[in-house]
Amino acid sequence: MARKKSSEGVQPQTVVAPVTASPEDPVLYVDASLDIQHIEQVAASLMGRLAAPGAVTIDLSRVSNVDTAGVQLLLALCNEASGRGMNLEFRGQSAALTEALSLLGLQGKIPAAPSHATQ
Repeated sequence: MARKKSSEGVQPQTVVAPVTASPEDPVLYVDASLDIQHIEQVAASLMGRLAAPGAVTIDLSRVSNVDTAGVQLLLALCNEASGRGMNLEFRGQSAALTEALSLLGLQGKIPAAPSHATQ
């Protein structure tokens, strides 16, 4: 007979939107880790925005953790936008993202304008 796992002491997980925007500020803010654990959710949000017409600005100043999956997603976004003839702009770079790009020798591949985000 299978034993039922107890949920005693297990805290509910809060799901936070990895990408936020508002009508007053159409910039997409990535408020998540760009790592393998979160990449699927972040990718769905960002790629979904590329499906809509118009220019896209993504602020990366709030990214707390980055691994190669995150860098790969950003490069894929660049390629996708280019293929669609869209104007994609990255704004801001967190220290974690700057370090990851430097370690991978990709500093110039994800150019970012200064951020105006409050951290």
